[in-house]
This record gives sequence, structure tokens and C-alpha cells, in this order.
Amino acid sequence: MKSFEYLCLKCLQSFRGERSISAIYHLFRGKKSSQTIQDANIFALVNVYGLLPDLNRNFLQQSIHLLQAEQLIREIHSEHFELTHKGKMQLSKGQKLFYLAPYLNGYAYKDKSLTFWKRYSLLVQTLSNLAGKESTFIPIQYEDHVQSWVKNFLFCQKGSSKIRLLNDLFMETKGLLTQLPTNQATVFALKLSGYRHAGNTDEQIARTLKKDITWIHVEFQSALHYIIQHLEEKDAASTYKHLFLICRDLLERPLLTGTTQKSLKLLHQGLTLGEIANIRRLKESTIEDHIVEIAMQIQDFSITPYLKEADVQAIKAVIDDLQTHQLRKIKEKLNNQDISYFQIRLVLTRMGDSDESRQPAGS
Repeated sequence: MKSFEYLCLKCLQSFRGERSISAIYHLFRGKKSSQTIQDANIFALVNVYGLLPDLNRNFLQQSIHLLQAEQLIREIHSEHFELTHKGKMQLSKGQKLFYLAPYLNGYAYKDKSLTFWKRYSLLVQTLSNLAGKESTFIPIQYEDHVQSWVKNFLFCQKGSSKIRLLNDLFMETKGLLTQLPTNQATVFALKLSGYRHAGNTDEQIARTLKKDITWIHVEFQSALHYIIQHLEEKDAASTYKHLFLICRDLLERPLLTGTTQKSLKLLHQGLTLGEIANIRRLKESTIEDHIVEIAMQIQDFSITPYLKEADVQAIKAVIDDLQTHQLRKIKEKLNNQDISYFQIRLVLTRMGDSDESRQPAGS
């Protein structure tokens, strides 16, 4: 079994037939929609959120068809699947082959780690070439904003020895990589470019380590997420001085999407959902999506203005009874038909996938 097939089985097991193949596609690509973000959180799949941003839908469909042909999954209704007994056994075996590190968190670190890597890899390449007395080379990162950042960083370090900077960066990086599993540290190191040295592609690393390309990408992301997680710690600025400077501004970015941040500012001004919708010229249901996202990310954000405590308990009771996250099923079971889908979603954000019987394999 290949790693991508394992990841598909993991998602299908977590969804339990409550989400379609499209949900898996959007989850892997890291779609910034309220539905996908909520799926990642309530089904305990934040680790694989945005893990494969370039995933091709046809490739996903082919993998699903293969799993179906091998009788590992069965379709319960249109594009909704559940694992067979054979599939659950295969998933269990896959957990041992494809261990997902606890620090892998695509939802929290996807964007931050990507920008960090672009800055870091270009900075290492630049310092390495300058230390080798080579002032002209083909940069591995082409984006203007990345190249400008590296130039500004080096300008601020004016007067410092480039060799010393490179050595300090090496020692800080080594300090973190030595704490990682060997494969993850190796993948990270092999991708670096320097003086008269081109970094390896995922395909080359896969051949070297005898792993499939998808898993090389997962191992690389795991290493990046581990680094970012440690740079968030309070003593990181002194322990990893240069690494911290590379992503200091990134660490300050909130997880909320840009449009949700705008709604939150208006909410702080005491405006109602209807008033915010009018000001922003959006549907009220869109503002409700923003409230759900806020409730997921800000733990002390109170949901009581939007539903009574009795309704919260009623919704929780139905969720526990049905063991489902499907809004329609929950609403149909509720005695109080005045409870809205929006209110159900708010309660789900606070419950997560808390029931042990529903915890996804590998979590």
C-alpha cells in the first residue's frame, strides 16, 4: 500500500461516510472555506489539512477506485464511502508503515511553513555561495517578495561575517533536526541547495530513501512543522536567534482567514450578524460561517449569544445518541425545530471529535 492510499483510508475512516470524496480533495488541498476548516477540526484531521496543495482530483478518484477494487472500501451512497473490515485491517497496518508525527498540523502551519522554507532555503543558498566567493548563481526561489526579504535580512546583518552567519544558522538548524526522526531530518537536508550544489527533488529523495513521493512530502512537511512549532516557544528568540528572525512576522499571523478577521472586528464593535452582513454586503449565512470559524479558533469566544444553554445540551445529547456530525440527521432528531444549522455547527466546534469510538485511526 502506498502512503496516499493510507491517507485516503485515514480520512474515510474519520468521515465515516458523512463526507464525500470532494471533502477529502478540499481537505488535502487546504481549501480556506468554513466547511473544510470545520471538517478538519471536528473530524480531528487538522494534521492532513493542506498537506497536498497540488493534489489532482483525477489522481484522487483513481486512488479511490483502486481502494474500492481491492475491497478496502464500499460506497454507501454517491461518492460517500466507508471502510470494509479488510480496509480497517489495512489501515491498522498502514499506521505502522506511515506514522503521522504529532507535530504535523497543516491547519496551523501550512502557510507559515511554506513561506519559512522559501526564505530559509534561499538564505542558505545565498550565504553558502557568498562564503564560496560566488556572487552570481541561479536562485532556487523566484518570488520577488522572498528575494526582497533575503536581501533585507542580509542588509540588516551588514558588518557580520557571512561565514559566521551561515555557521550560526547551521548550528541552530542542526539543533532542531537532531531531535527529529532520521528520515525527516534527512529529507529536509537533502532539499537544500548551496555553493555548487543543487538540492534534491522529491523524486530523487524518494529513490534514495526507497519511499514513495507522497510520503517524502509528508516527512518534509513534518520537519517544517516541528521547526515552526519550536520557534513559537517563548525562549525561541534567544535559543534559535536567526531561525526565529526568519519567521518572526509569520508567527504573529492569526489562523483566521482574512475575511473572518474583518467580521470579527465589526463584531467587537457590538454589531449584529445582520448589520455586519449589510455593511460587508455579504449574505448573513456567510457571516455565520465566520462566527463558526471564530468559535473554532478562539476558545474563550462565547457562543451563548447565539443559542441557549438548554439548546446546547439538547444538541449535544443528539450528537452523542446518533454518533454523527451530519447536520441534517442531527436537526431531524431534535425536538426543537427552531434550532438552526448554524447553532448545531457552533456546538460541534466546541465538541470536536470527542467520542473515543469515533477517533480516527492513527490519531
